[in-house]
Amino acid sequence: MPITDDSKEKLKARLAKAIGHLNAVYRMVDEKKYCIDVLHQLKGVQSALDKTAEIILRQHLETCVVEAVKNQDSERVMDELIQVFRKAPNLYMLDDDEKLPTIDDAKGSGCCHN
Repeated sequence: MPITDDSKEKLKARLAKAIGHLNAVYRMVDEKKYCIDVLHQLKGVQSALDKTAEIILRQHLETCVVEAVKNQDSERVMDELIQVFRKAPNLYMLDDDEKLPTIDDAKGSGCCHN
């Protein structure tokens, strides 16, 4: 399932916050602000982008990956995920009380790659 209208708006709101943080970093550099303050603001940008990536990956795992496994297309999805984690090994970190989705956790149907 690709990004839905509901998730699109939530993701756009998160990205707008990241853009706001990044604009603040740009202004701070232009104004020659204290380096540590700039670094803190830059960390806010990174955190906002990381959280957005987590949300997108979680949605992909809960829909596309589960559906692919059900359709016995797990090899393609595993290759796809390996590529994602090679490019960003710290992309997805579970909180202590979270678990990876299972086939039984699948919500809805469909996949990003019909």
